[in-house]
Amino acid sequence: MMTDPVIKRKSSFPAFNIALGKTLAAAAWVDGELNEQELSCLKNIILRLPGITFEDWRKLKIYLAYPVSKPEQLTITEQFSEQVYLTEHRKSAWTAMLEVIRADGGINTEEKAFVEEIDSALADNAESFLRKLKFFFFKDNIKAQNAWPTDKDQSGRDRFIHEFFDNPIYFLFRKALLKKEIAVPQSKPEMQKVCLYSAILCWLANADSKISLPEMRVIRNILIDTCGLSEEIARCIQEVSFAIDVNELQLRDLTASLREITQSMERNELFSAMSRLVIVDNEITDEELESLRTIAVYLEISQTVWINTFQKIVIKTSHPM
Repeated sequence: MMTDPVIKRKSSFPAFNIALGKTLAAAAWVDGELNEQELSCLKNIILRLPGITFEDWRKLKIYLAYPVSKPEQLTITEQFSEQVYLTEHRKSAWTAMLEVIRADGGINTEEKAFVEEIDSALADNAESFLRKLKFFFFKDNIKAQNAWPTDKDQSGRDRFIHEFFDNPIYFLFRKALLKKEIAVPQSKPEMQKVCLYSAILCWLANADSKISLPEMRVIRNILIDTCGLSEEIARCIQEVSFAIDVNELQLRDLTASLREITQSMERNELFSAMSRLVIVDNEITDEELESLRTIAVYLEISQTVWINTFQKIVIKTSHPM
């Protein structure tokens, strides 16, 4: 089977692909929101880029976590234009960008202005004689350029990728706290643990595809009673946790992270408190019970604790043995 020469050529430019991913994220955020259609389109395009790894995608998620500001747009645009040496790159970037901003059904004023700014930057830089000359002499070095900058060269969000990668809930929580100017007496390790726990609670609450007001109150009370948080901090963590869509694959990562930083006795206590969430309405569905069992397996909860928890659920609900 013959290989598309453009795809083959693009696959030698990891730095271009990462820069394109950041630029597409900026384009999606330019109107101040990132809806489901744009997110789905963005993910499909980025994962189709040659040479993009799952780790690259996870790192790029930091650019999807919250809106890209005007200064960030400028920086991302400038960095991207520095990676565009080939006409094929410019054409593919333009096509991908239009696909992203049209994903929600149309192009508004902000999106149109951003696209024009990107196109202008590419026209001013990518097609210049000096850049073509530079590519001619240093082609091999440009093709092999690192996709992600080294620690000393990192700027903007790239400086926080490792923190976001390790615990995205905590990363976003810290941003929310700084914005609200809320003081936190707990240490960073303690809050990282709480944020992981909160995300797992929210995943469990959504097991039946809906989260009720009583469930939201129970989650907040668990964070206050079990984790020793103030109402203000618990509410802030809860808001951040609900804003993040946690699928089962992410749940495995979250529970693994929580498991690594807690002792067995502490996990058993957290799990027991968690069971309050599934019996808030005095009944439990098979989906909720299976979700609770999944968390127990991932957290390596002892069989004794699981049996005791299950028996309490049976007593307080109408679920049969």
